[in-house]
Amino acid sequence: MSIVEGLGGLFIQSVDPSALAAWYQSHLGMEFEEHPDGGSYYVVFQTRDVHSGEVRENPVFAIEPAAGHLARSEERGLTFNLRVGDLEAVLERLTAAGVDVEDRTVVWEGGKHGWMRDLDGNRVELYEEIPLAPDSQYRST
Repeated sequence: MSIVEGLGGLFIQSVDPSALAAWYQSHLGMEFEEHPDGGSYYVVFQTRDVHSGEVRENPVFAIEPAAGHLARSEERGLTFNLRVGDLEAVLERLTAAGVDVEDRTVVWEGGKHGWMRDLDGNRVELYEEIPLAPDSQYRST
């Protein structure tokens, strides 16, 4: 029995949360709201509960003010995954806009993966889901 049932949210820190939220809006169309605290930004995604079938409003993706200097390096130790509808088109658009896009993708039975770096240097995996066949070895039971 798993204790963790899913991802409730992703919270990243930035020295300029407003600029980073604007970057995600510009490049990935994510519409952030300013948190009432005045320094953070968030977007809430809708998902469907696998048990009840009801639509839920989570997970949340939030950008919060950093307490200190953040390194801009590939050793940041953070990668997060965002689902997209058409990976190839998104990567082409990001590349054309000058975004740091890794020049490799991985395609397998359950999806397509590509990677980029955001304005703060965070590594972001972009994932296009391919629905698994009922008899797939990768389907969880």
